[in-house]
Amino acid sequence: MKKIIIFRADGNSSVGLGHLYRLFSLVEIYKESLDFIFVTQETSTHTVIPKTYSKVFIPKEISIKQEPQWLSENFLPNKHIIVADGYQFNSAYQKEIKEKGYDLVYIDDLTKEHMFADIVINHSPYVKEEHYKREPYTKLALGTQYALLRPLFLDAAKKKRVIKNLNNVFVCFGGADPYNLTLKAVEALIAIEQFKEIHVVLGGAYKHDEIYFLKEQNSQKVKVYKNQSEESLINIMKLCNFAIAPASTILYEICCVKTPVLSGFYVDNQELIYKGFLNENIIYDGGDFSNYESLDFYSIIKNKVLGSDYNTYLSQQEVLFDNKIGVRHINLIKSIC
Repeated sequence: MKKIIIFRADGNSSVGLGHLYRLFSLVEIYKESLDFIFVTQETSTHTVIPKTYSKVFIPKEISIKQEPQWLSENFLPNKHIIVADGYQFNSAYQKEIKEKGYDLVYIDDLTKEHMFADIVINHSPYVKEEHYKREPYTKLALGTQYALLRPLFLDAAKKKRVIKNLNNVFVCFGGADPYNLTLKAVEALIAIEQFKEIHVVLGGAYKHDEIYFLKEQNSQKVKVYKNQSEESLINIMKLCNFAIAPASTILYEICCVKTPVLSGFYVDNQELIYKGFLNENIIYDGGDFSNYESLDFYSIIKNKVLGSDYNTYLSQQEVLFDNKIGVRHINLIKSIC
């Protein structure tokens, strides 16, 4: 009998929404062939979880230490597989989940924990097997061969693109954007005459107001979107020929569309992805975004981006993703079903 997948992640304005969105990509790959339940804390931003998903909420009084017992009381280990994404699912959590009798797939960014999961997925092109401490049975699925991408982006990755000039910009800094880098980047782009349209996508946990005032003052140039569907998001990206985004899932999606992109990091889980893409000459080097101001974005765009041979970045993006990513993920999960 096929097991039911428990997709387990949390997301809100404090921790961001990246863990949720990465699991959404796997849901879209698996849902045609396997049954699933999406399990998240009551404190998560529920509105970003698609309405069509079967959902279960963990009561907020259940701590992470209590969670394995709570899961085993609500979902039989011999009938379920857990796919978890989040830093709270550390070595101790993984070990207890395995002791309860579950098969476990863990989505990782940091390579810091000893892994007890059956399968560990890390889609950074920087990470190698030697970065991991793990159990003898733990299988590693590493690199962009296992990119966590939704179906429309996997389709876009197969297509070529040529860009003749940069005039429309895509800006997205994830679900919460705690440093309000969106505002700082847009302020810089407005000051550069070459850019005619700036398409700004805000995440579901974005709490700042200034971007809306900036849009009102520059309504012909700045377009703001929030909580976009997969189809809407990819259509917005296709309108643009330059992008600014952190080294998170959104960077993978931009590269699928084939767009020159200025990228960097502002939290730990983005740094290895950033290093991998930088080593492969896929992105313009933004470094540590956490201390950026508008002038920093302005300077790097004027001095590094404009006038460069940006199509060389597109040719590097073309080799990132092949047409077997979805099949690899299906085969991974079926190996423990």
